[in-house]
Amino acid sequence: MNDLILSSVLDKNAALNPLDALLLAVIGIVVVFVVLIVLMLIIWLMGKIFDGSEKLKEKHPELNNKLQNAKAKIMFWKKSQPAKQVAPETQETANGTCGELKLINVEERDAAMIMAIVADNMGAPLNELRFISIKKVEDEK
Repeated sequence: MNDLILSSVLDKNAALNPLDALLLAVIGIVVVFVVLIVLMLIIWLMGKIFDGSEKLKEKHPELNNKLQNAKAKIMFWKKSQPAKQVAPETQETANGTCGELKLINVEERDAAMIMAIVADNMGAPLNELRFISIKKVEDEK
């Protein structure tokens, strides 16, 4: 089979020139992409068949619940509605936040790390804690 395919493209007795090598590479890449597209279509078709199967839903109602949960999660990430533009003066703080935080000689990255560690040690969600200020204490040597 290999001889049949390559006999129309290459002369087996001649040296491989760059143009022939390029042609072989292009043929290989095209074959790979065609196979990937065929696999994608098979998986898509199987999904459509099993998604519409009423007998499967009747036999396994728990699968239907899992399917609905998975669809809800996918729709959450798709964000079908465009984000609302909010004017800066009317922006609200996140649910559970308590105002502003003063950073004294501390970078924002370090303050975020400290807040995450404190929340983890306390076993409480970060948005339920209130940090008033974080100050870097210098060593007295």
